[in-house]
Amino acid sequence: MDDYVTYAKPDRIAAGVDQLAAMTEPDRPYTRLVFSPEFDAGRRWLEDQFKAAGLVCNIDAGGSLIGIRAGNGAEPRRKLIIGSHIDTVPAGGRFDGIAGVLAALEIVYYLNEHDITLPFDLEIVDFLGEELNVWGTSCLGSRHMAGLVTAEMLGRTDQDGRCLGVEIARIGGSGKPSDGVRGDADQILGCFELHIEQAKTLQERSVDIGLVTEIPSIYRYGITVTGQAGHSGTTLMDGRRDAAVAAADIITAVSDLAGRIAAEDNHHFVATIGKIDIFPNGAAIVPGRAEMTLDLRSASDRSRLRFEAALDKLIKQTSMKRNCKISRDKLAGAAVAPMDRKLISILAEQSARLGLGTMPISSGAGHDTAHLSRFAPAAMIFIPCQDGLSHCPEEFTSADSIARGAAVLVRSVLALAEQSVPKGLI
Repeated sequence: MDDYVTYAKPDRIAAGVDQLAAMTEPDRPYTRLVFSPEFDAGRRWLEDQFKAAGLVCNIDAGGSLIGIRAGNGAEPRRKLIIGSHIDTVPAGGRFDGIAGVLAALEIVYYLNEHDITLPFDLEIVDFLGEELNVWGTSCLGSRHMAGLVTAEMLGRTDQDGRCLGVEIARIGGSGKPSDGVRGDADQILGCFELHIEQAKTLQERSVDIGLVTEIPSIYRYGITVTGQAGHSGTTLMDGRRDAAVAAADIITAVSDLAGRIAAEDNHHFVATIGKIDIFPNGAAIVPGRAEMTLDLRSASDRSRLRFEAALDKLIKQTSMKRNCKISRDKLAGAAVAPMDRKLISILAEQSARLGLGTMPISSGAGHDTAHLSRFAPAAMIFIPCQDGLSHCPEEFTSADSIARGAAVLVRSVLALAEQSVPKGLI
């Protein structure tokens, strides 16, 4: 049984985490928003790391940074994609995405140190803009690879007048819509990603590696409640059409409904109304309108459809009770992304050979791998995340946990190589 430090070096990983963490807005750690000066600095640092490791670098049409380690044989060779992202949410953490990029680099270091040339090309990728941004779209780089970036998306501008397509072009992408999926999609052997769990299941069960079974469907809806604004002192209680009260009814009911479905259907299922705007938003005015965003994530389409039907019934009842007009509009939607069973099996076997405990686990968050899985075999592993905290400065995982996961990836890459050529040639 091999020890994980044979394949990945915790000290080297920790140093990389610290160096990237320093590239943050100084008064708001850890913030490295896509297209910001901090992000640009992070990209330059990462490209330097890629080149120092012998990778040939390029920026693809979608703006993702790709470092290529060429394999043996005549072109076109098959390809294995491994990566994550270095952008963060505002006041986020040091490990979300970063752990996966540094783990991917550990694979290259191991291959270099042992003078191993694979029978396929290895692509290490920093996918552009995985986190949801001010243009309202997450996973920019992987969406582009999957053929899902449209002219409408690229034409969006933020409050400072920055156009998304122009920003992508500025960092080296095309700034143009996707022209279908990657042209070499049929040559992709597989895709791997390591990520912190962003929950505490692995920590609570003392499990080293989570084998992701699927990435949930993610749907977002805009819910608008229209009542009647009025004077807070002269509008009597029994005559009010208070949009905020109706919104509060919906928020509470959505939480209760999601809890019941999660318990009854035994699938990962969560629903959140985390954004609400009240109009006119004055202390002495009965609210006349409320606008909310509902974020729905489900590992089961059946559970999602059940929720939507119940939500529409709830909206109708609340509308009648509070004498307000209520609408629900779909803002975005992505289907469940099952992970590739063959790749999961390889990850499980290599974890066992390292003496690491594993368990199947559903992802609660969206990831770049979801989009990659639409056109190529893909799989993810999770590593423990302290107290389940993520998207906050307190986010933490140990360098040893990242190294354990990286070791699983190293061995899985070698296993795929052994399956591709006769024994003894690697």
